[in-house]
Amino acid sequence: MEQDIYLILVAGLVILLPLAAARNLLVPAMIFLAFMLIALPLYFGINIRTGIVFIVLLILLVLSVRAANRKGIFTIDGHVESKKWRIIARPLALLFIPINIYLGHTFLLYLLGILSIIFILTDLYRLFSRKELSLFFKKTEFQRFSSMTSFLVAVFIVFLLFREEVANLCLTFIIFGDMAAKFMGLKYGRTRIIQTRTLEGSLGFLTGCIFAGYILMLIFDFRFSYLLIGALCATLAELFSFSMDDNFTVGILTGGCLAALQYFQVL
Repeated sequence: MEQDIYLILVAGLVILLPLAAARNLLVPAMIFLAFMLIALPLYFGINIRTGIVFIVLLILLVLSVRAANRKGIFTIDGHVESKKWRIIARPLALLFIPINIYLGHTFLLYLLGILSIIFILTDLYRLFSRKELSLFFKKTEFQRFSSMTSFLVAVFIVFLLFREEVANLCLTFIIFGDMAAKFMGLKYGRTRIIQTRTLEGSLGFLTGCIFAGYILMLIFDFRFSYLLIGALCATLAELFSFSMDDNFTVGILTGGCLAALQYFQVL
């Protein structure tokens, strides 16, 4: 019964939060359908009923995506710089979770450490040589360390310092919270809160965290309080990052907050 309440609560949040941010029914519809497509087989198992529901949801999702595409919902202003390969590569970082499970924690730390060192050295080369390496890095990263480096260093620290469920949550928050915040903020951001942060972007970030965090909870069976408190901590960390790269601050601050609450037996 308690798990049913959690499913209903999360399903409601992934509808209401993006609806409040986008003020467009198609956006929460797509998010809700995608959420149910993933959550229902994990929650109820694979059987004929869930198979039928899955097919219906998939058809509805395809139709809603086509309608959204016709209305230009996926179109972002041309002045926004992006590297498509980085957008695609970011979710692939979820592979760190099965690597940790099947190849071991030590192997994962070595892998993350090596990747972090490679990107740090690349950034140092860029900064001292004044070469842009525009194929891989944005113009806004010309005089600073790249977000990829911040991301990898943060993930390394998170898996080094925190328990598995906390580290996994932090990783998913950095990936999906950031992606959702960028889309909502760039497309619908109009209510500025702090510096370039908008209410719509923050609602998107929280939606991404709750969406991905709940799927993770169904797989690894940790307490719902980890998800809810972690998602709120991550959203606040992203909001108050100011001049620091939120790819770094979100994971560290969220992990630290959850670890502290565990230590004092609040969670």
